[in-house]
Amino acid sequence: MTEHRNPVDEVLDELHELREALDAEFDHDPDKFFSHLREFEEQLLREGWVEAPPRPRQDKSAA
Repeated sequence: MTEHRNPVDEVLDELHELREALDAEFDHDPDKFFSHLREFEEQLLREGWVEAPPRPRQDKSAA
């Protein structure tokens, strides 16, 4: 008997596999993952792929 799978379930399974691969790549440590993201963001900034976010405006009434 052929199993009919919902396309949404197939996508969810693929996302789950990707998540497991990412977790394994960074030893299931969120700090390692976020450190990697920060380094990647800095690289993109250096290479000019993205712009730095604007600085927060100073509220003159708070001074």
